[in-house]
Amino acid sequence: MGAFIWRQLCVRPRNSRLTFTMKIDREALKKLSTGGLFRWDSSWWLFCLLVLGIKILLLLLDPSPKLFMGDSGSYIWTALTGWIPPDRSYFYGYTLRWLAVWPKSFTPLLIIQTLAGAATTIIFAVICSRFFEISRRLSYSFGLLCALDPCQVVWERYVMTETLSLLIYVLVLYCSFLYLRNRRIWQLAVVQALSVALIGFRMSYLPMVQACTLLLPVIAFAPSVLGALFNRSDAQASALRTFSAAGLQVIVSVVLMLATHSVYKHLNGWLLKREPGYLYTTGHHLASVWAPALQPSDATDPRFRDLIAEGYKFKLHDPRARNAQHFANGFLIDRWRKIEKDSRKSNLVAKQTAMNALRRRPLQIVDLTVKTYLEYWQIQGIQRYARSDLGYANLTEDNVKILAEKFRLKTVKEITRQPLSLSQLYFVWSWPYYFIVLLSPLTCALATWLSRYRSFALLLFIHASILMLVITTLSPQPGIRYLQPLSMLSLFSTAICIDWIGRRGDTAGYKPFLPRHVKLADADVGEGPSRSATKI
Repeated sequence: MGAFIWRQLCVRPRNSRLTFTMKIDREALKKLSTGGLFRWDSSWWLFCLLVLGIKILLLLLDPSPKLFMGDSGSYIWTALTGWIPPDRSYFYGYTLRWLAVWPKSFTPLLIIQTLAGAATTIIFAVICSRFFEISRRLSYSFGLLCALDPCQVVWERYVMTETLSLLIYVLVLYCSFLYLRNRRIWQLAVVQALSVALIGFRMSYLPMVQACTLLLPVIAFAPSVLGALFNRSDAQASALRTFSAAGLQVIVSVVLMLATHSVYKHLNGWLLKREPGYLYTTGHHLASVWAPALQPSDATDPRFRDLIAEGYKFKLHDPRARNAQHFANGFLIDRWRKIEKDSRKSNLVAKQTAMNALRRRPLQIVDLTVKTYLEYWQIQGIQRYARSDLGYANLTEDNVKILAEKFRLKTVKEITRQPLSLSQLYFVWSWPYYFIVLLSPLTCALATWLSRYRSFALLLFIHASILMLVITTLSPQPGIRYLQPLSMLSLFSTAICIDWIGRRGDTAGYKPFLPRHVKLADADVGEGPSRSATKI
């Protein structure tokens, strides 16, 4: 059955011997809906069924829920009590309440996350074909690779936010591409609304969201602005309109971000009965991540200065102890909290101290960033980090009782010593693939150079660069689960590069993956795709 579906997916149209140029009527392309894009071809529906079948089969082979304590414990406690964690996003906790607490089982959650994984794969294929106009064969092939991505499959089984946040992220990408093509303000508003939902599920996306608030309209209007600057034949009034439209949308984008994020921060503060904010332990996190770069002179409180001066007692300058500086007893943050018991002041002093270190010794922060990145490139190290990402903390007796009572889940205390499941083994054994993911900024840069739609590919490069910077600069140690969105960006960029190779090698047999009612202007036998006609 699977072989039959794949043959149907990859079969060429009867008129594939004809050659088409790529001078597409842009106005007709702008009016396309997602349904209109694939309605004409039954192979699209076969692809969707195949993806859904793969996801359901994987769920049947590995149906048990997995826990990563204490992230999972934090989300479960939010679901049960409404408690808001000060150090992470909380949307997933309320999602867990609806999908696991009320049904008294994790099974509905796993089903929804499985369907979310399938939806992510389908949207991935839509982006490949609709925006990058990658051939049907490649769009389906890389869609299946996305469905089998080890960075996705394993987290569909975990009580963790990764799967749902990735679905929202790919929706942000889709709407961002839609805005780059049409430059509609309402599309910009949708991007900002989805971005707030994204950080509500996973706060690590925040720097990327903030940067793209400004960069997205800049990328959208850059070709028009540059054209107005260098095309002397244009009237001055036309150039002024271009600049005005670009400036207006930049302002609108920033205002939308400030408004939506202000609502999120005020809601977070109201729930915690504190001042508005994204998180409330940012200072503790930065001080621990950059602990080897801290000097007593950086401290804004004499007590914290004295504590840093005694750093030799708790390995303050050891880069490998940075995670312990935040969470372990007897290390930096634990000692500081015992000295300054006011959580607000404790966090503020730690943040001010960390920022002083960044301003005074930025090269030391860069050095820590490079060391974190290079740690990924050790074979034994990346295998160890993949294994530890599956969970390194056991349950308590109370945890076991709560899971049995509230979710009818029978488990043991020492979950880290249990045999690995199929999806967990797949995640650990896929360690060579993670080296490819680590090159995602480079592959996205190459895709930007080769793509026919460089504005779209440039956005991928910006996302990959910012996300890589976040997981190396703001993380105390490597973590394979942090690479999850970069894995998808790697698949995008690789598909673009392979599509470029295919078009150069077989321009006569190339056919854009578009519905029948889209106009293909100036079709001539013997002509390949025209790059100049398809550049944005």
